[in-house]
Amino acid sequence: MKNALALALLALAFTTLSAKTLTAKPLGVAPEQVQRVEILYFPERVLVRAALSPERLEQLYQYKLEIGEVRESAEWQRLFPLLRETSVEPSGHAYDHRTAVLLFDKDGRRIASVYFDQFGAGGTINGESGTISGGIYRWAKSLLKGVAG
Repeated sequence: MKNALALALLALAFTTLSAKTLTAKPLGVAPEQVQRVEILYFPERVLVRAALSPERLEQLYQYKLEIGEVRESAEWQRLFPLLRETSVEPSGHAYDHRTAVLLFDKDGRRIASVYFDQFGAGGTINGESGTISGGIYRWAKSLLKGVAG
């Protein structure tokens, strides 16, 4: 009886995880394409009348950090695996975006945009809002530590 219950719970967990994996949308960028990274930040302690959309964050940010040749920087070792791990599980919710990580190719074209709420769990990837997984938020916030805080 215990084995049957354990097997049923395992099957349920596997089904749930498989369903989440199917609905999650990856960042969709080959790390080799990334040449430049911009991190934008609008402090959480600053109150605004309405939630910041991705567009408003790009207009109103208070801090900007740019890594021009990211693949040649010390940060590439940390960022490279995060690009492959980052995904969004769509929810359609609106978020108060406070941090953005913008990725550009060698020609200066934006190839991906990741916007995070103040907690880093929700936001928008390439126009799709939802729950974000991966570690790009922690990576970006670690670079801003001591500069914008």
